[in-house]
Amino acid sequence: MKKTIRLSEQDDNCGGMTIVELLVCIGIISILMALLLPAVQSSRETARRLDCTNRLKQIMLATESFEATYQHYPEYSSGGIDRSGRQHWNVCPFVEILPYLEQSTIFDQIDRNRWMGNYSAYGSGQMISGMNAEFAKITIPIYQCPSDQSVPGSCNYRVNLGSGPDWSPRPSSCFDPKNGNGAFAVMESLTAGAFRDGLSNTVFYSERVIGGGDNAQFNPWRDYSQVDDRWPTCTADEFQSTCQQIAGVAEKYASFAGHTWLFPSKAHTAYDHILPPNSRIPDCAYGGDLVIGAGVSSISARSQHRGGVNAAMGDGSVRLVSENIDQTVWRKLGSRNGRD
Repeated sequence: MKKTIRLSEQDDNCGGMTIVELLVCIGIISILMALLLPAVQSSRETARRLDCTNRLKQIMLATESFEATYQHYPEYSSGGIDRSGRQHWNVCPFVEILPYLEQSTIFDQIDRNRWMGNYSAYGSGQMISGMNAEFAKITIPIYQCPSDQSVPGSCNYRVNLGSGPDWSPRPSSCFDPKNGNGAFAVMESLTAGAFRDGLSNTVFYSERVIGGGDNAQFNPWRDYSQVDDRWPTCTADEFQSTCQQIAGVAEKYASFAGHTWLFPSKAHTAYDHILPPNSRIPDCAYGGDLVIGAGVSSISARSQHRGGVNAAMGDGSVRLVSENIDQTVWRKLGSRNGRD
């Protein structure tokens, strides 16, 4: 006798899923994705910040190797004659340390005697040396922060020129005693003995975001405004007030900050400790057409890292400095000889 086995209706549907159950599953997956994606993005940014830290460490180690070779740190100069009558050529620390970063080939070919025509012409790429014009756009990965946008030849890392608005320490009718008190000096090769505050208490390098590169749209986070004689710009406090007032109303601005590692200029490779890290006050510079060079300016440390900026100290350590650091403390960290 044959037995007939019938599956119940419930048995027929045991392997299926209702629409309601499907929607519930999709909802749960969506919630999990919403929870996981920020964590993944956060972990990626943490990895990029650590990579940035390592790059700054290598730059600082190269600087220490330079000092061990020559018994002084690289100077920072766009050329000229100092008070003793000595001629100085264009000297940028990011050029000087190239041999210690396995970039001797580029270092040996840079034309140091024919740097460029003038700062105001750089925006259109006009330079005296055609060779240097090519090098200005060569990307050196160690000089770029992985958290920021990438521009050919750009430089996210900058040397500390102090807590005053001018990179020159020479007194004038418009003068701040804090000028030239940074880890690098203009037309002067500093030795370790010049750091009376101690190498571990002085910032050598920090970082700044790359300029927006849009000549038709001012980006207050990335660009810096031009100011003229109508605005007070003698001291750090005056510059801070001026930059705050000029934000969004300046007629001229520079949008190519940090677009090359080659030039000794606050427009590209230097910064100051006037404003705190990641300042909400946009940067600004004084000087007519010389705004491109930003010699007299407030150019602050800025990064894409959450909560602060990386800073390399003179003892070789690198730390994340909070954007909420007391401004007085930040300015003192920018000074090599304030006895503070």
